[in-house]
Amino acid sequence: MSEPIIIAHRGLAGYAPENTLAAFSAALDLGFSLEIDLALTADGEIVVIHDRRVDRTTNGQGLVAELPLAALRRLDAGSWFHPSFSDQRVPTLAETLQLVKERRRVPTLVALDFKEIQEEV
Repeated sequence: MSEPIIIAHRGLAGYAPENTLAAFSAALDLGFSLEIDLALTADGEIVVIHDRRVDRTTNGQGLVAELPLAALRRLDAGSWFHPSFSDQRVPTLAETLQLVKERRRVPTLVALDFKEIQEEV
């Protein structure tokens, strides 16, 4: 029988702001796998964020799908959690997967949760 897989939902969200590189780093340091939430920006980039809007987890306002990546990258995604995380930004999927590659200690499962996929009609 294999060992259970421990998955950190939105990273180690009790230690660092959810769905940030800080939260993912903390989870990976403990040997946890990750569940991450994904959304598309206005310019088609894949970013890691749970809500459709940036209001709850950043200092910005608006829908993720209506903001380009450059605008999202300027938002503070950590101060709401604690001032020491003011350097945290909304990460891209590529940045998050690079972090997993660099920081994992054991084989790591990454569960991707696309929040909204819009089809063209």
